[in-house]
Amino acid sequence: MSLLRTHTLNIAVFLWGVAEATLFFFVPDVLLTYIGVKQGPRAAATASLVAAFGAAMGGALMFVWSQSDPNGAYAAVLAVPAISAEMARDAAVAMDANWFAAMLLGPLSSTPFKLYAILAPHAGVSLPAFAAASIAARLPRFLIVGVGAAFLARLLRRRLSESQLIWLLAGAWLLFYAVFFALMPN
Repeated sequence: MSLLRTHTLNIAVFLWGVAEATLFFFVPDVLLTYIGVKQGPRAAATASLVAAFGAAMGGALMFVWSQSDPNGAYAAVLAVPAISAEMARDAAVAMDANWFAAMLLGPLSSTPFKLYAILAPHAGVSLPAFAAASIAARLPRFLIVGVGAAFLARLLRRRLSESQLIWLLAGAWLLFYAVFFALMPN
């Protein structure tokens, strides 16, 4: 893989991290798994760190927006598919109880990071603390997915070609999002 292609993928995963932390709803894990399959675990780990920094940047943008226009930020996030007012209320309660734990454990409840970003300034969190916590909250999942895909690809390469692995990856993400949208509350 050329150095230019590696940098291009890292720029793309950074931008995807920013976008998903704001109003985009497809996770950067899609690109991280591709990087893991194509470039291996080291590249996936690097890309995961880059995506986490992108998510922190996007989260910081949402944080600042929510500070200056809380109603606008809240309405925009609630307009994102699969985010409900009930989910936002639950996240607000968790943030008020222990904002750091809420951000770390949020992914386990499928609560989008962008919700924590708009709630953080109103839970008394400073922007620098939020940005640092964002990396800690996002990086573990990104590493598990990206590096996990790299190791899974290593195991499957004995049976499948690289193009078959990419098709398998594409099919897995299509299935994931088909189920996601089918189960999404109306």
